[in-house]
This record gives sequence, structure tokens and C-alpha cells, in this order.
Amino acid sequence: MPMARGAARGRPPGRTGAAGLLAAVSALLVLPLAQGCGSPRYTYVKNSGERTYFRVPAGWNRIGQHDLDQLIAGDDPDSAAARIRPRVSWSIAYDATRPADASHLLGLGGEEQPFVYAKIQRMTDQVRDQISLNLLRDAFLPVTAQARQQAADAGQPLGDFELLRDQVLTPGGGLRGVRSVFNYRLGRQLLLQTFDVTTYASDDGHLYELVIRCSARCYRTRSGELDAVARSFTVRKH
Repeated sequence: MPMARGAARGRPPGRTGAAGLLAAVSALLVLPLAQGCGSPRYTYVKNSGERTYFRVPAGWNRIGQHDLDQLIAGDDPDSAAARIRPRVSWSIAYDATRPADASHLLGLGGEEQPFVYAKIQRMTDQVRDQISLNLLRDAFLPVTAQARQQAADAGQPLGDFELLRDQVLTPGGGLRGVRSVFNYRLGRQLLLQTFDVTTYASDDGHLYELVIRCSARCYRTRSGELDAVARSFTVRKH
């Protein structure tokens, strides 16, 4: 994926298409969250080992893990990295578009409906020691002026950037983070896309990220629903 950047310049490892040292995590539980009578309204996603939780509307469909891993890491399914990945990494994604497709993560095909992607990884000691709020802002796509200039110099197809929200998060327990909401038009697509990205770094060197992608029109229309998904993202270190 062309907009990925590695950790060589001090950015968190494990971005789209980049290799990184990832944390071993516990089993994933995906449970329906019922509210009263009738069908569940939400799917409750829980990584018990990392004490990380969030919820998505029940009608959204989970992306197959192989498809997601191949999109994010570009692994050959027969490679050693692909065989090891399930034991050392954790990621999950849900798509409101049917049929669900991992390629909808960035909306490069002009998809309008929401897509949610979450990951947990371990940072190298070097990156952990120099992590900053700006590095967290730029962990998924370039948000800061410096990162956007570097992307432009590299010829990455990112246009019509607009920062809609920037919030510093201080949940305690050795965590610090940011939530950034911004618009981008990627490549030659016609639809402006909105990204709502929450990223935490922990004192013990873990990176936690939740990415919500929707067309700008979709995000305006469904802002309450998508804000609830973002606010449900919880990491408890203690």
C-alpha cells in the first residue's frame, strides 16, 4: 500500500506494508452484545490478553484474517512470516459494505460505507523511547505538517487533507494517546474519505490503534454511530 512508512525515521513499526516486532497476544473473543429483547445491536470485540475492547454494529461483517493479513503485511501465504504471524500479532476488521472486503480499508474503490480496523503491536525499544504524540498522530496516515510534506516529497497520492478533530487522550494506567479525525482523497478516487483514528502507546511498549474509515458524506450522516464506535475503544493496562 503506497502510503505506508516504516520505522527507519522513528515512526512506529508495523504500518501498512512494514515489518515490525509484534506482541504475542491472547485469544480473541467476538461476542454479540444484546440490548433487551430481539436481535443484538452490537458485536463486542475483546482481546482478553491485552485487555482491549470495542464494539461495532451487529450488521457489520468481519473480514477474514488471511485476507486482512495479506492486505496489511503483503505476506506470501506460504512464507515463514505468514506462518508465524498468527502467533505473534493481533488485528481484526469489520466492513459495513456487503460483501465484506479487506481492500475497503482505505476506500480506494470509492466505497462509502464504514470500515473498522484494529491492531495491537509491540514497538521496538528504540521507537518506544522516542514515541511522541505526533508520532502517534502519524501512525496510520500522515497527519502532521512534517509527515504530510514527507509524503508529498515521496510522491504519495494524498490530497485534500483537512483536520477535523485532534484530541489528546490521557486515560492513565501508563497509557497516552490521540484521536485524530481527518479527510483525505487518496489516489484518483472521486470520493473524499474521512478517517477517525485512535492510537495509544503504553509505557511497556505496546501500540493500540483503532481506525474507522467512511466517505466524508457517510461520516457526516452517521457521525453519532461512528463516534460511539470510536469511544468504545478501551485499553486497560492495570
